[in-house]
Amino acid sequence: MATGSHQSLKQRVYDELRARIERGELQEGEKVVELSVCDSLGVSRTPVREALIQLEADGYLEGIPRRGFRVRSFDEASAREVFEMLGPLDGRAALLAVPNMGPDDLADMRFLYESMELAIAGGLTSRYYDLQREFHQHYIDRCGNARLIKALGELMSQLSSRSYQRDDPQALQNMRKANEEHLHMLELFEKGDGAALQDYIRDVHWSLDNVEFATW
Repeated sequence: MATGSHQSLKQRVYDELRARIERGELQEGEKVVELSVCDSLGVSRTPVREALIQLEADGYLEGIPRRGFRVRSFDEASAREVFEMLGPLDGRAALLAVPNMGPDDLADMRFLYESMELAIAGGLTSRYYDLQREFHQHYIDRCGNARLIKALGELMSQLSSRSYQRDDPQALQNMRKANEEHLHMLELFEKGDGAALQDYIRDVHWSLDNVEFATW
């Protein structure tokens, strides 16, 4: 019981700090003081320390020798590294998922695609981000490979809705383009063409040409 409670505290701290970073409340380069986090969240040092270490591992923070942690940005070099891994792994997950996708799964994914269209029309960038994560997760969960699911979860966690929250028309254009790709992915799932799906996700959806749009 104590272990479970400790893990839930760590997760609560992790989720709160990650949300603050993604909302821009904690800015690039800003120092995250362990004791201040403890005080603001009413949590002991151990789960806070573990959450900070996990945030560093997931790319949200960087360690400062003998001085704690500070918020890092997700620059083009970081995005490129993630895309180079995401493309092949996400494509493979889709290929493996094809035989396990039933009519209800495809209907759910079409509903998510249509919901993303509505989010784009309404300029709801955070909502769009959550829906597209759910779209990908739907088939990832059906790939039948627990290690692949875990690896993709860790990579996806390094992407952020902040990459869409830009005050320029390009962000909306990027969302429209990405959702056109989601539609094509769905059509390939409906055809059962796993090989084409794997290639499309790897070479088009996670193309390195899109790296600059994933920075935050």
